[in-house]
Amino acid sequence: MKNPFRKSPMQEYETTIASLTKRGEQLAIKRAAAQVALDKAIKARQHALLSGDLDDQRALNNLQGLVDTAASALTGIDDALAVLAKDKAEAERQLVAERERVKRADAADKLHKQVTAIEAALPIYLEKSRDLADALSATGHWHFETSQMASFVQNAMSQIEIAANFALADLKAMPDAIRCGQQAMPQEPLSVPNAAHEPKLPTMTIFMLRSANYCDHDGRKRFAGQYEDALMPVATAQRALNMGIAAPTTDPRRAQLRGARGGDFTPDAPDVVDLDAAEASKAALHHVDPVSVLPTSPSSIAARKSARSRSTLRGHDHA
Repeated sequence: MKNPFRKSPMQEYETTIASLTKRGEQLAIKRAAAQVALDKAIKARQHALLSGDLDDQRALNNLQGLVDTAASALTGIDDALAVLAKDKAEAERQLVAERERVKRADAADKLHKQVTAIEAALPIYLEKSRDLADALSATGHWHFETSQMASFVQNAMSQIEIAANFALADLKAMPDAIRCGQQAMPQEPLSVPNAAHEPKLPTMTIFMLRSANYCDHDGRKRFAGQYEDALMPVATAQRALNMGIAAPTTDPRRAQLRGARGGDFTPDAPDVVDLDAAEASKAALHHVDPVSVLPTSPSSIAARKSARSRSTLRGHDHA
């Protein structure tokens, strides 16, 4: 029975690395202090040799002893730090190896379950395929499409059965190979990032009473056949409705005429209306300067004045 309180190898390595890291930080502090002590002892010895009593051998020996002790302490700490770094590197290597082992074990277990699912589903699929092929064959001797379907099912079934014999043998050997490191772990399917949602431009479906060309929201030329439904930008659809070229899908004529042409269309025929050209022509008329279309010759101006005078006289006569 597995002890729930016992640490896993990975947890033990992580604990060891944390302990070694903390010990290294403590030794680093002691090394800094030992370096300061050594520097101080060397400086004191140097001062004694340069300006002290050279005949006081006892004092010089004491200073030399302080330097030797400080240097030895520093060397001992450096040796400990070197061993500590080696132990930590080994623990980190073992942690990486343990993580890889766990990762491979998980991948092997997952693949084993997938292979087991395939083995369980394959006989059911083959049995159902045989039942379907038999049912189709019952009418296949006099119905062509049913016969073709039965042949397709039988062919697919035989190919899958043959391929499965090789594929399953290969798949069954993979989990152990993955655990031993002899087989690369299966790659996870790449996740496709969701494209930014772009709002759809408004469109409208109308029933065409005449064939017409129009541009969609992307500026591509489209054709809408007579007595067919057409999906187009709302502004273009409203234009077609106002011009009497189309009717709403609720119009009763749609139920009677839809598909009457049977797809017999000629998009470049002379009677095909260009909805965008019609809108352009309408816009051009709205922008015509009224003054520019009035006649400006002297005779025309005189004629307009004479017409206004006759109109005024007729108004007095009626009064």
